Amino acid sequence: MEKLFTEFRQVWKYRELLVNLVIRNLKVRYKRSALGFLWAMLNPMLMMTVMYVAFQKVFKPSLPHYAAYLITGLIGWNLFVQSTHDAMSAFTSNSSLLRKVFLPKAVFPVANVMSGLVNFFLSLLPLYIIFFLSGAYPSMRVVLLPACLLEMLLFTIGLSLMIATIVVFFHDASYIYEVLTLALMYITPIFYPVSILPARVMKFMYFNPLYHYLTLLRGIFFDNSITFQELQVHMLWGGAFAVAAFMIGAWTYLHNKNNIIFFL
Repeated sequence: MEKLFTEFRQVWKYRELLVNLVIRNLKVRYKRSALGFLWAMLNPMLMMTVMYVAFQKVFKPSLPHYAAYLITGLIGWNLFVQSTHDAMSAFTSNSSLLRKVFLPKAVFPVANVMSGLVNFFLSLLPLYIIFFLSGAYPSMRVVLLPACLLEMLLFTIGLSLMIATIVVFFHDASYIYEVLTLALMYITPIFYPVSILPARVMKFMYFNPLYHYLTLLRGIFFDNSITFQELQVHMLWGGAFAVAAFMIGAWTYLHNKNNIIFFL
């Protein structure tokens, strides 16, 4: 724990660098795009439109606000998947800098997650536009959003630290992770309601962290059919996964950080 606190004190000490890395990541993502940062807002809307057209006849009857359900799930999923995919190369793509200057290495995967958080906030505008167009009423429970985001960030940072470290020593891990996230997308209720799943499958759904985070986002933003007691249950599950992922990711990183430089 002392090593962990020391590392993140160093990250805080280099917070100006962290901000600059976040800005750099966002500029690199959109630098050759004519629309620039507008893609952060257009991307979830376009993905939602494609999925809405593809699945509305199947799932809309059981979901009165299917468009709102879709886009809320998509922006939550994008926060997780974009951050962790970018973090896979957090150390390898910054090898020249790490070889020359002493820096807390954790600042790079953390910057990737913070870039994903900026994209998340930019996605809130199209989210509320879809709410308005689909007739979904924003919930007053949005005040719980910081708690939900804290859990998601803790979970995503932990996983990012672990993946970024493993990829340094085992480059094929990046390809394996891409396959795993594709599988995770289909077993996470992004475009389908959990009500269609049989009871025996629902038991396993509780072991999917993204299920809890997306359900929290939907209950916080618009879905009042999710009771406050259910939100508490998902918050507890989400918190447990967040702490576990962060501790495992931090241990993996701290246990190997001194050897990273030799494999870059």
